[in-house]
Amino acid sequence: MQIINSAVLPWITPSLLKYCPPQAAEIYQSADSDPDLAWALVQADYDFLEESCTLIESLALDVEDFRLELASATCHSEKVRPISCLQALLEFIELGSYPPIWKGSVYEESERRSKEKGFDICKAALIKAVVEVFGEEKNEEALWKGDKHDQPGGELVAKMVQWVKDYAEALDSKSTPGKGARDDMSICASLSLGNLARKGKIPIFLVQ
Repeated sequence: MQIINSAVLPWITPSLLKYCPPQAAEIYQSADSDPDLAWALVQADYDFLEESCTLIESLALDVEDFRLELASATCHSEKVRPISCLQALLEFIELGSYPPIWKGSVYEESERRSKEKGFDICKAALIKAVVEVFGEEKNEEALWKGDKHDQPGGELVAKMVQWVKDYAEALDSKSTPGKGARDDMSICASLSLGNLARKGKIPIFLVQ
């Protein structure tokens, strides 16, 4: 029996945003006075991130209802404006970064590198989930906002198109070719937009 389902989405996706700017100042007052407690707190945050990304990837690959919910659900976020769960995933993929405290005294160098590798794996897992959501035929209306004349396709599609454009511009830069190019974002956007284009829901000129 499946215990975890789409109902958990609004509760696990906001945790991704704490790794995106503007990040709240991280104050672990126990870092010096009680290193063991500081390590436990930082580790708990990391474990929750890793488990959340694993769940999102797994359910997006295997459960249709989860893909549908991911395309339409809104986060229970502390941000001022409401944000969709899918938007939270995209913000983490694009803007998420290693917490500064990882470079402090909490982790040894080898442990820090291991955490950074795990963080990158979390991003890769969410990219798979995003592509699956865009590949779900029943999500077409939720993902493609055809009534947005100033932003064809809506905010999410516009972000994907911009990711592809930014990648191409970075590769074409004459001063430092390839600097700043994000392969992972380009792959995510290309596959996601390709899924919509394949279904005839997105004008092909947007992805050329």
